[in-house]
Amino acid sequence: MNTTIRVTAALALLAANLPALAASATVTRAWQFKEESVQGLAVRNLIGDIRVERGTTPGVHVTARATIETGLQTDADRLLRLIEYRTADIGAGSRFDVRLPNEYFPEIYWSGGASTWWGVSYVEYLGERIRLSGNRGDAPVVRVDLVIRAPAGAKLDVSNVFGKSVAQGFSGELKLDGGSGLLRSAGGEGALELDNGSGEVVVAGHRGRVGADTGSGSVKISDCKCEIVADTGSGEVEILGGKGRLSADTGSGRVKIEGFSGSIAADTGSGSVHARSVSDVPELDVDTGSGSVTVEGDLSALERLRIDTGSGGVRLSSSAQPSLEMRINTGSGGVDVDAPGATVRQSDDIWTVRMKEGAGSGVIDTGSGSVDIEFR
Repeated sequence: MNTTIRVTAALALLAANLPALAASATVTRAWQFKEESVQGLAVRNLIGDIRVERGTTPGVHVTARATIETGLQTDADRLLRLIEYRTADIGAGSRFDVRLPNEYFPEIYWSGGASTWWGVSYVEYLGERIRLSGNRGDAPVVRVDLVIRAPAGAKLDVSNVFGKSVAQGFSGELKLDGGSGLLRSAGGEGALELDNGSGEVVVAGHRGRVGADTGSGSVKISDCKCEIVADTGSGEVEILGGKGRLSADTGSGRVKIEGFSGSIAADTGSGSVHARSVSDVPELDVDTGSGSVTVEGDLSALERLRIDTGSGGVRLSSSAQPSLEMRINTGSGGVDVDAPGATVRQSDDIWTVRMKEGAGSGVIDTGSGSVDIEFR
């Protein structure tokens, strides 16, 4: 009986301390910038999702949908009116800033914020310091979702600290900057730059130039006809299909390439580089600290080759031979060459393989890995 009383009392106390159902308020506003805004519009948002689309009007159009959740409806309605939208419509140098004044928003909820009483986390945004709480009932839940529509040829610089940013069919010059959310672009063209702190970067069907940089997230680019520059601190770089020119750099992740046509440069600190079904590769430059290198496909267009691994093995397999002379040096690994008609010479630790006229040049150097060459 006593146990039942204690349990009932505990449940009643727990219910009393649970936050009431959240009240919410939402409002949508829209801005139409002048035609000259396409020369350069910068957008800054703290929390929410952003979508960038190709527009049909001469200038840039921005729609903002703001939502506030708090314990009381009066607080939600009041805070919603206190969100500021600062704009400058001056052609190149135009701006659209979503501001949460610190005097009204000293603390907001974010799922990645501090969730213990002794933990503290802040974000610096537009010159103000806002505290982040990981407990949903301790601070208002704020989000501002933006839709940006710009005509072909526009120049946009979009920054979103917490939330994902997605571009669909954008044509022009676009920069997407994020903190930890997904950055994605599909069906675009022009100069595209995506810079993420720790989130994933995804690009599909782009035409032009792609620069993708993330601190610890992965980069995945597919079916692009463009120059690609991909850089991650510890994430994986994956290139699927497409053609052009590729430069991939990762600190500790691997580089995976499949079905790509064009020159390839890859650099990893401790990850492997695996390329399959590649073709039309005039230049191949791969450097790994401790990862292996595998390249398979049609390497008949190869003119310049450099592969350097600290402790990984190297395997090259091609359905046709290029006109190339390569030198192979391994510290402690073996060398196996299968290239019918090629001239193969060995002098001490150096192997020389000459295919056809030997017009191009190549070097393969491994610290402790083996080298396996198969050119049919």
